[in-house]
Amino acid sequence: MRYKEDIEKLTERAKQKDPKADGLNLGEKFFVELLHLYIKQYRQKEITTEELTAKKKLLERDYINYRDFARIFEQHCEIRLKQGELLIRAEKEGCPICKEIVKVFDGRK
Repeated sequence: MRYKEDIEKLTERAKQKDPKADGLNLGEKFFVELLHLYIKQYRQKEITTEELTAKKKLLERDYINYRDFARIFEQHCEIRLKQGELLIRAEKEGCPICKEIVKVFDGRK
């Protein structure tokens, strides 16, 4: 599993009486707070072991998706920054076709 260590640390944090989600990003905070709630329900015998396990698996899936989308977004931002630099150069120094392409990329045409 790609984020196994992170999930284990967050799970241990969720098991604490007061998990203190300070300093966590949104995905981590969501995971810890919700798992903490599920564990509390389990300890109060409101849900079964099987239900807790199923809920935890869904949380893990959501956390992994969150992390993957965050990584993809960061990569997209890096690509867009590099593209922006090249588009500026193409608009200033490029041929007429290059300048038209820049306008298409920028949504001006």
